[in-house]
Amino acid sequence: MTSRVRSTVLFLCLPIMGQLVAHADSIYPIDLTITGGALTGNPLQSDTILGSITTDGTIGALAASDIVSWNLDLIDNLNSANSVDLTLANSALIADIGDALIASATSLSFNYGVAGAGFGIQANVPGPYSGYSYFCLDSGWYACAVGETISPQYVYADGVDLTGANAPVGDQPLGPPASGTSVTPEPSSLLLLGSGIAGLVGMARRRIAGPARVV
Repeated sequence: MTSRVRSTVLFLCLPIMGQLVAHADSIYPIDLTITGGALTGNPLQSDTILGSITTDGTIGALAASDIVSWNLDLIDNLNSANSVDLTLANSALIADIGDALIASATSLSFNYGVAGAGFGIQANVPGPYSGYSYFCLDSGWYACAVGETISPQYVYADGVDLTGANAPVGDQPLGPPASGTSVTPEPSSLLLLGSGIAGLVGMARRRIAGPARVV
């Protein structure tokens, strides 16, 4: 392939490559621990949420439609038998209300300064708002305690929260900064790109060769 053909193909491919990057998923680490006894009466109760949330690559305030999947361990640090794993298969996004869940290039955060906002994921069984197996971030949504709640099993058995004077304020990260975003085009996208490049190579060759001469 001549340098002229290569340059032409690269120029024609840039819009396709840009579309693939624009739609790349971003995987954000989640790591939060709460220790306290506001719900259980046990001042030593400690729960952790650990895992990741995957978005469609949107930067800024996230809507429910921007959340692609999640894999989150709700860990009872006093009794590991109570720990549960929440995935797209066994749980649901019960709310993403307001513009408080915010994605940057490297991390997710929840802005408790946004009034009336909330974000929560809960196990499908027993179901939404049952008090079982969920985590919730609330700045006045009031479906859960205002603040931060982690409940691996039942909220009044091993749940803990940060509310009242202990409630988070401002924009709080939900985990450590990621090393970067995960760009993983689907096989169909790669096939489309490959087919497009092959077609563009032929188009570039014809364009450079000029119109066919009639003898």
